Amino acid sequence: MKISLAAVAAWGLMAQTATAHYVYSILQINGQDTRDWQYVRQNSNNIQPQKEFLQPSDDFRCNSGSFANAGRTEVARVSPGTRVGFKLWNRGTIIHPGPMTIHMSRAPGDVRQYRGDGQWFKVYEDIICGPMNPLRDTDWCSWGRANVEFTLPADTPPGQYLVRVEHIAIHGAQSGDTEFYFTCAQIEVTGNGNGNPGPLVRIPGLYNPNDPALRFFIYGAREYPYNQVGSHGVWRGGGGGSPAPGPSPPPSGGGSAIWEQCGGNGWDGPRTCREGTCRVVNEWYHQCQP
Repeated sequence: MKISLAAVAAWGLMAQTATAHYVYSILQINGQDTRDWQYVRQNSNNIQPQKEFLQPSDDFRCNSGSFANAGRTEVARVSPGTRVGFKLWNRGTIIHPGPMTIHMSRAPGDVRQYRGDGQWFKVYEDIICGPMNPLRDTDWCSWGRANVEFTLPADTPPGQYLVRVEHIAIHGAQSGDTEFYFTCAQIEVTGNGNGNPGPLVRIPGLYNPNDPALRFFIYGAREYPYNQVGSHGVWRGGGGGSPAPGPSPPPSGGGSAIWEQCGGNGWDGPRTCREGTCRVVNEWYHQCQP
């Protein structure tokens, strides 16, 4: 049986849209696209998400099979103040709810030989941009977008870095089915910046599996009550300082409000409801429901 090139192309597009999966393959520099996988390490996972949330491996750094392609991936030279972005492969857009982050890790030498086993710092995060009345898919900053970008802080120290973009899809988070979509670009920062990036974290170990921000039951929720994911804040330049506080549970006075969390493994917030009944959604997430 013969299959036309048009049919193959159509299948590729359908695979991108019908499964609602995606991958960041394009590095953008000041709004200009580079080629697919020119500066981004190509992985063997393609558009499929990582779900190794409870027992993440070293593949959680830049995705499965990506280090095998590090040597053939180019290194983009950028200066502090440059807008650095990532764009999805094959004209994809994000159609899952969830937060977005970008981290960087300075290589001790040639980034093409760096596995990302050093320290990482967050340079970008977006979560909610809409009114949340109630929480809707379109309230997420990343919803419907094809790209994400940040401005490289003015005092970023020179050197070669991995830049890790990540979208965390939480539509199945209540059952432990959080999906992570991420890739890493290779860049060289020029100039003479003398900032002290931080707080610093390691990957794996980036997230606590019990973090309620990543176990959140979105369906029927009035709002998403967390202003960051992970225990560390965004570095915007200057000194790294001390780690930012992690996501806080809802205030305990009088119990949780309707649709808020009221229990589950690892939960240290209120276990009663100001209204409604605390019902078990799964072992990780109990919710106040009418």
